[in-house]
Amino acid sequence: MPPLTAVRIRNRSTVSVGLMALAAIAATAGCSPSDGDTAQKSSSPTTASPTTTVSAAEAQTRKDVIAAYQGMNDEQVKAYAKSSLAGSNIAKYATGAALRDTKDTVFVNMQNGIIVKGEPKVTVTEDDVAIDATGTRATLTVCFDLNTWESVDKKTGKSVTPPNQVKRYTTVAHLQEQGSRWLVTDEKANKAKRC
Repeated sequence: MPPLTAVRIRNRSTVSVGLMALAAIAATAGCSPSDGDTAQKSSSPTTASPTTTVSAAEAQTRKDVIAAYQGMNDEQVKAYAKSSLAGSNIAKYATGAALRDTKDTVFVNMQNGIIVKGEPKVTVTEDDVAIDATGTRATLTVCFDLNTWESVDKKTGKSVTPPNQVKRYTTVAHLQEQGSRWLVTDEKANKAKRC
């Protein structure tokens, strides 16, 4: 089941505010003074704050950005699980520093006999995507959880993850549209910012 997005949360909040306002009006209707105009002027406004809406095209762009990031993440999981890029489609989803960092990690893990078991839990919604004015660049804020993804020694199967490593934090990824595809260009973990 997809995570509950902030849009859905805001919509529920808006409905709740609207229902409370209607209940307040109904409760005071029987007690209003004989001058109806005075009662209407003194009552508080019943309109709720509008929610942010996006066009269908922007909503699709946000979905495409998330799909590109998730595609890169899926390919990283596969490559890190065997410390090899053989058969990988990472270049379909990543370029620049993001692609280079993935290749470097695979190489270092291979040299040190490390594989990564499981997969991270990545939480992201369309509200976590910011598209720039040109519509060709995007920033994506992701909650990255390593509790289900562990680096182990390939021979012994023992964990090589540092014991005090932060396992749940925010990552910010930058993406760029190239041709008809979105590619992750870089990402930076902010381990001081928990999520």
